[in-house]
Amino acid sequence: MRVLCTCLPGHGHFNPMLALARALARAGHEVVFATAADFGPRVAAAGFDAFSAGVSLPEQMAEGRRRFPDDDRRVGRERFESFVPRMLAGVAAPSRVDDLVRIAGEWRPDLLVHDETEFAGPVAAAVAGIPYADQSVGIMRPLSMARLARRTLEPVWERYGVDLGPYGGMFSYLYLDVCPPSLQSSDIGLVDVAHPVQNVAIEAAGEERLPDWVLDLPAAPTLYVSLGTIFNQNLDVFRSILEGVGALEVNVIVTVGADNDPDALGPQPANVHVERYISQSLLLPHCDLALNQGGTAILPILASGLPVLVLPQGANQFHNADACVAAGVGRRLLPPEVSPEAVRRDISALLDEPGYRERAGVVAREIEAMPGPDEGVRLLERLERERRPITRPAPNPIEI
Repeated sequence: MRVLCTCLPGHGHFNPMLALARALARAGHEVVFATAADFGPRVAAAGFDAFSAGVSLPEQMAEGRRRFPDDDRRVGRERFESFVPRMLAGVAAPSRVDDLVRIAGEWRPDLLVHDETEFAGPVAAAVAGIPYADQSVGIMRPLSMARLARRTLEPVWERYGVDLGPYGGMFSYLYLDVCPPSLQSSDIGLVDVAHPVQNVAIEAAGEERLPDWVLDLPAAPTLYVSLGTIFNQNLDVFRSILEGVGALEVNVIVTVGADNDPDALGPQPANVHVERYISQSLLLPHCDLALNQGGTAILPILASGLPVLVLPQGANQFHNADACVAAGVGRRLLPPEVSPEAVRRDISALLDEPGYRERAGVVAREIEAMPGPDEGVRLLERLERERRPITRPAPNPIEI
């Protein structure tokens, strides 16, 4: 089976697809990715070929702000639910759809898998006459966002003569749901093609190693701090975090991202280690709690049973932060609330109140109980054979 995977050119969109892609390859299927050219080296480093399709994330964001200035000026969750679907469906999808249609026509896949934010993939699949699957990247987004994306996509659909339903092409054949029940939206019950398939077990790339000093840290709780790879440019947020936790009796490991310089944060106390990057999959087993911006890394963090302080910066992070608070696995600081004192207070609470760790452990067990990527392979093989929606089994009737 030849499988074309499409995703936005970012770690938070590619990484959730990686466990499934590797499982497909192990099963003997041929897998390639299509994403923006600047992200191709990351795909290659993970062991897959990549076709160039669409524009880079910075170009996409800049064009979205130009085209939808009123939505861009919104903040928090409101911005997420209005600006993001318009940017994804009005800028990102039109920029890559012609490339994807051409790639699918030339490479001739049997099946297409797209990350749930990549709305050009379903169009390319429809034009090629092949079924496709939605790879979720975390907690299901509000259905209102998919409806807005559908309206925004109308010019693209008209150009290609397709109509992919009320949700922008989502939920047509198969939705691979990576979210554990404790965090998931109740709307998942409305998606009859949703099947649980966890994706948190992603092996580090072959050249990645854990720094030796991690194994020699003092006997104290270890805090892992990351603001991801996109919304990590405001170094003042890092400074507030470090000022807040530097005096606590914890080991602190901070990754600032490849585009930031650790030295820009100045000298730090002996218990604080600042690096550009450490493989999260290698680091999490050595940590006791996390501070994170609330992107797709939330699921691997919780799969390790770690409580989390979420500092949402943009996109779906406000949505995810709300879910973490509601599930009792962490705390949240919105951008105006971030201060050294608030960070210190909330990290101390996560350390001192055992309920957070207990509830994070519940979520970790839920994730462990979910079928793994091999189940995703089975579902995709069935989709390729049957070429129709793969619905959930109907519940057994209750006998009275």
